[in-house]
Amino acid sequence: MGRARSFQTQDILERATLLFWRNGYNGTSMRELVDATGLAKASLYNAFGNKEDIFLAVLNYYIEQKQCISTKPLREIANGRDALDAYFANLAHNTLENKKTPGCLLVNTAAEQAIHEPAMRELVDKGMSRTEGYLAKTVARGIKDGSISPNVDPYLAGACLVNVVVGIRVMACKGISEKKLHQVIEANLKAHTPKPSKTAARQQHDRHIAYFL
Repeated sequence: MGRARSFQTQDILERATLLFWRNGYNGTSMRELVDATGLAKASLYNAFGNKEDIFLAVLNYYIEQKQCISTKPLREIANGRDALDAYFANLAHNTLENKKTPGCLLVNTAAEQAIHEPAMRELVDKGMSRTEGYLAKTVARGIKDGSISPNVDPYLAGACLVNVVVGIRVMACKGISEKKLHQVIEANLKAHTPKPSKTAARQQHDRHIAYFL
């Protein structure tokens, strides 16, 4: 019977995530992983495999933990436009506050390593596609509840907005002012998810009244 591990996998992945997020894949050594996690190199290899295997585990952890938290407003706020506003407000706050881990680990990986490593590219695509899907569903919900113009294509809007997220994350790595950040977000929300015109809003209201009569 094998000896039980004496460490918490989630705690180790959290430490490794912060290290890779800050330094990138190529900028992180096994020696640094040993120091950051507090595990001996042999223990890291036994638990996760080599450096690439550890990084793949980190990407999965990032998607299931970090990304899940960041997309919570899109999944839990009923009003579509309110959900988008809350999501991008959180994105702006995290972009300005998280100086030690600038940008997004998925975006950083896409730029640094994913083009060369199919397994990494697959996980990056998984994470970005998930966010794009949440954005598209939120836009569709906003169209249905009348908070977003009915003329918007939710799938195209989702694709545009996820690219806004990527752009913001890239700009965060080189530094972006608070004023410019909010201007970029406001302009893109206005362009891709405009509020309905008064005429469209009235028609939506009348349809609801007709439904209940």
